[in-house]
Amino acid sequence: MNSIRSVQRALEYEEQRQRDALDRGETLLQETRHFDEKTGSTSSLRTKEYAFDYRYFPEPDLVPFEPAEEWVAGIKTGLPELPVQRRERFSAEYGLGAKDIEALTASTATAKWFEEAARAYGGDAKKVANWIFADLFGLLNEAGIELSEAKVSPAGLAELVKLVDSGAISGKQAKSVLARMFETGKGAAEIAETSGMQQISDSSELEGIVDEVIAENPEPAQKVRDGQAGPIGFLVGAVMKKTRGQANPGVVNDLLKRKLSS
Repeated sequence: MNSIRSVQRALEYEEQRQRDALDRGETLLQETRHFDEKTGSTSSLRTKEYAFDYRYFPEPDLVPFEPAEEWVAGIKTGLPELPVQRRERFSAEYGLGAKDIEALTASTATAKWFEEAARAYGGDAKKVANWIFADLFGLLNEAGIELSEAKVSPAGLAELVKLVDSGAISGKQAKSVLARMFETGKGAAEIAETSGMQQISDSSELEGIVDEVIAENPEPAQKVRDGQAGPIGFLVGAVMKKTRGQANPGVVNDLLKRKLSS
């Protein structure tokens, strides 16, 4: 054969040919086969019944080499984590699905970036992975750059997820914050604060506004008191409007239910 490409084509053809032969219950022969460059197929030249028919003999110019077991063990110890081992570890350590693991371990750099973010976050690593897949990868594709080139650092993404967890910003706000982080390289908390995106989650701050909304909307408020669940969404929306979207919807919902159930 005159090229590595020809060797590849011959091996691929032979693999499929032998699979088909075994599926048909045929016995594979020890033989020498010819590869046809034009058709990409092989054909039988001559059979070999036994191994000695091939006239194997030791290479006289190569001396026997028997490496010490300690040397071999040292080489094994010094090997980096292999892709298969990394995938198995990601499954056991982070509880990720096969598709997520495949994407995160596509390169050593991506796997390292994710692990740094997961460690900085310290919670459920799936949340970090979800932000990478759902939002960060989209920004990377749009910009045409790799994760290692992004201005968003692993610690920066972890900070963003923590802000969402704490209720400081909503998930929707976090998407806008991440886009700004991607553009500027600034931290999540800094962007949320300077952009006025921080959620109001302190019930004492929201209580007065909730009282105002109830007083201004007696009809839907009464419907909630009468057991209707639908109008509470309208009241939550009214509070969000007064706070310019900064109120934590969950806290507002709880306050309305408590006040309208008494």
